[in-house]
Amino acid sequence: MIPLFDLACGRCGQPYPSDPAKPSEGLPATCTACGGFWELRDGFAWRPPAAQPGLRAWAHAFGLAPDELPARPLARPPVRLAGTLVSQQGSAEPPGGSFKERGAEVLAAACLRRNLREVFLDSSGNAGIAMARAAADRGIACRVLVPEATPAKKLERLAALGARVEVIRGDRQATYEAAQRLLPHLPYASHIVQPFFRAGVATLAWDLAQEVDAIGGAGVRGGKTGDRIGRVVLPAGNGSLLLGLALGLDRLVRAGRLERMPALHVVQLAGYASLAPDGPGVPGAGPPRAAGIAIATPPRRQDMAAAVERTGGDVTVVTDDEIGRAQENLRSAGIFTDPTGATAWAGLARRPDLAGAGTIVLVTSTEAQ
Repeated sequence: MIPLFDLACGRCGQPYPSDPAKPSEGLPATCTACGGFWELRDGFAWRPPAAQPGLRAWAHAFGLAPDELPARPLARPPVRLAGTLVSQQGSAEPPGGSFKERGAEVLAAACLRRNLREVFLDSSGNAGIAMARAAADRGIACRVLVPEATPAKKLERLAALGARVEVIRGDRQATYEAAQRLLPHLPYASHIVQPFFRAGVATLAWDLAQEVDAIGGAGVRGGKTGDRIGRVVLPAGNGSLLLGLALGLDRLVRAGRLERMPALHVVQLAGYASLAPDGPGVPGAGPPRAAGIAIATPPRRQDMAAAVERTGGDVTVVTDDEIGRAQENLRSAGIFTDPTGATAWAGLARRPDLAGAGTIVLVTSTEAQ
């Protein structure tokens, strides 16, 4: 069994099914026995990167051949902004991309290994774009359910990638609920629940470790990467970034590449702050700018909260207006991203105590100019 498929239910321990009876069962969203989420076991581990570009550097960690993953860069080199290291995720190639490309590419590779020829997912835009591109590159048909407030630009990108787009009346939650009704009919290539997507996002942590070593740390002197990355500031909605990053960091600790887990400081949108001690709050009128994190009841909320608590992190709540100002601030510094991508920077503006040496802020998307 290759490491990517070394999976078991996190609740009851049932192994991941190796021989699905029909295509709709080829990508089970949850454990068929108890409904628990699939978790990667010890076979999935950090390994020194190969001399390959892009995700191909980590193909061997998944048990894949290099040509099963793309060679294109999926992040820009980190930069210092106001004394804090900023890592911008997503392909620099037009029309840009997001951290979700990492997860989508590994998930699509797993779909091909499972002989799947059609998949679907629900998305506010970025996950759908990433999955549509990854699926198209492998000859897999992709159906994407999106909320009605999805920007026209993202709908155009989905269509250009050959995705079958279905606009769902209502918000992001309504789109998720519509996807659940489709589950019995098609394989669910969801960034929310699929362990293959999380495995792909784990490479973000591995690349960060490489980059921090190369530039001499996130502003902190010390021998190991663990001395240099003290905190990561990141947005969270459904938790695919938070849980994937936590997975990657955990594997670095197990491999001795990190001495300890960096604190994960999550930034969430007011009205949708699922991890905030006082609850999500009341959403504002109209659709939010940062639709990608407008999730008040994420399916993996308990696991998300545990990841933050385990690392000694916390939750900062920001408004839609604060996110808009952060996006403009980043733009003036030459960092072009969508509102969701600017959320962590908005959190840092509200939490100046997190700024400076030892901190990495994740800008989660790139918009080509």
